[in-house]
Amino acid sequence: MTREIELNVHSYSLRFHLRYRDVTGYDVFSYVDEMASLGMTGVNVSANGPGLRDLCGSDDDHFRRVREAVAGRGLRLELDTSDTRTENMTAMLRVAAACGADTLRTYTKYRMPLDETVAATIADLRAIAPLAADLGVLVVLENHEDFTGPVLARILGEVDHPSVRALYDYGNSQMVGEDPFDALDAMAPFIARVHAKDHVVIATPSGTVVQGVPFGSGRLDTLTTTDRLYAAGVRRFCFENVWAYAAPVLVPDSALPRTACFTRDDPGRHLVGDSLSPDVAVRGERSAFDSGLIAFRAMLATGGYVVRAGAAG
Repeated sequence: MTREIELNVHSYSLRFHLRYRDVTGYDVFSYVDEMASLGMTGVNVSANGPGLRDLCGSDDDHFRRVREAVAGRGLRLELDTSDTRTENMTAMLRVAAACGADTLRTYTKYRMPLDETVAATIADLRAIAPLAADLGVLVVLENHEDFTGPVLARILGEVDHPSVRALYDYGNSQMVGEDPFDALDAMAPFIARVHAKDHVVIATPSGTVVQGVPFGSGRLDTLTTTDRLYAAGVRRFCFENVWAYAAPVLVPDSALPRTACFTRDDPGRHLVGDSLSPDVAVRGERSAFDSGLIAFRAMLATGGYVVRAGAAG
């Protein structure tokens, strides 16, 4: 059975190319051009923090140029932000609209007791939902490194607005000690967007970490995850190379599920990209991106998935 999907790619996949663009010469326009040449139907761009990060600019003329570059190559665009507070979301929704993005990803940055964080996040998303609807930008709340699937589903159930949905990450629930399939089951009614990646879990001297690895070389059951997401109605899949990403597991080892994806891997695979010199980071990232994209496409082919021609038209 052939199953048609849209295929996006995330700028995090080449974050060191973009971060060190003074050396690499690789900017958001290079990224858009390359991803179009690779047959992607959309691009996701991290626009978090000063200078809007991988967007590589923050004025109206730059936003127009990004919009024209993406539209001229027949791509869809999604932007990322990382703070649900209404001031940030209001500003970033307008940036997303100016750039021609149809989706804005967010997650909470509150550091309060869980009940207070949940209440504040619900209030934030309710407040900005009408603006998102007016601008035609879908807001998606990611299970990042904070909420379990049931908690995120509770938030979205209480927000109860069609312009606010969920982004499911294939492995982020590991950081909160939750099996990815448990998170998926809880979030399924709300999922509109996804980040497809691969992880291992490693014991380090400072604690247990989730380690990003080239797609296809980790312990996540990516094909089953993709199948379950497709069955839940997801049709846009975003490939994300997370080589050299590492995040602490926030629960004791004794509380972790005994499922395969939590099996401890070789400690020698622990790698933090921010500690690498720019040239090493860029070379390693490119190798991981290329091999991971090959593995991702092979996984899709095994599952009978094909990229829909003209998906951004």
